[in-house]
Amino acid sequence: MNDIVVLPVVLILIAVALGNVGDAVDWAGFMAKLLLVAPAIGFAIGGVGSWVMERVDKHTSIRREHQALYGVGLVLASYAGATAAGGDGFLGAFSAGLAVILLNQTLCDCFLEYGEISSEMAMLLAFVLFSAVLSDMVSTVDLAPTLILAALVVFSIRPGVLGVVLLRARVSWEAHAFISWFGPRGLNSLLLALLVVQAGVPGAELLLAVVGVVVLALVAIHGASASTISAWYTKHAREETLVEERESTAAGLFVHDEGDIPRVTPEELDKLLRGPTPPIVLDVRSRSSYDADGTQIPHSVRVLPDYVTEWAANEPIDRLVIDYCT
Repeated sequence: MNDIVVLPVVLILIAVALGNVGDAVDWAGFMAKLLLVAPAIGFAIGGVGSWVMERVDKHTSIRREHQALYGVGLVLASYAGATAAGGDGFLGAFSAGLAVILLNQTLCDCFLEYGEISSEMAMLLAFVLFSAVLSDMVSTVDLAPTLILAALVVFSIRPGVLGVVLLRARVSWEAHAFISWFGPRGLNSLLLALLVVQAGVPGAELLLAVVGVVVLALVAIHGASASTISAWYTKHAREETLVEERESTAAGLFVHDEGDIPRVTPEELDKLLRGPTPPIVLDVRSRSSYDADGTQIPHSVRVLPDYVTEWAANEPIDRLVIDYCT
């Protein structure tokens, strides 16, 4: 969402601040590169690149670690291609990932594992480097009003905005409070402020320093409360079935289509299980229901409700699948 919504606004404001965009023709060219050219290049690289990898892997087995690096290469190639065309690399990289999904292409799950570990390491390194830079800039910031701004962001602005976003989401009040408290990470704010500095906008270094102090305050507050609030949410999940446990994807929290799901009665299930090709029975009861019951349908497979998608992606499904839930 930062790439789609926030980033274009920041780039447009940078162009306005520098006076780089004049008449309507300049604006049209700028917006075309930003919103059309860069995403188109990224979409093409992501779609074609993932298609090539899928075809090659079917004919010649490629080692998992090489496939993981290939996925990272697609991201970097999309970023570089969009930047070379005068567009924005972040939008190009985002569009590359979108292409893999929309074109129903597949990348090795090792890319997700490798990417998650690499991103955490890169994020830690980025925070260390930003902290080193900010250590020389904190003295330029009026600390009292900056800390007041940080308090407003933590306790009012961000929870309020996320509360509006989650109005239509099918989540429990516990999840609503949990997400509203922690929200997105602060690294994106530092990167967006750094774009302003790189563009040479007057006063950009002061802006980066202010944003840096706010982000560091958020890291300290959220870091100190992470274990306590996570334990609180886990306790509620063990004691009762929370609404969000029934969904395995974030999109599912906003889509309500229970009426489209065919149902099987216990009698029908018993008949199917006694037949020549018995179905796969997935026990997808919530954590609290499963722990409290103590019984299970014979030969059923236990899968947590929010991991059904991962299970289906890694299992050869050659029979009817019936989910048993609460």
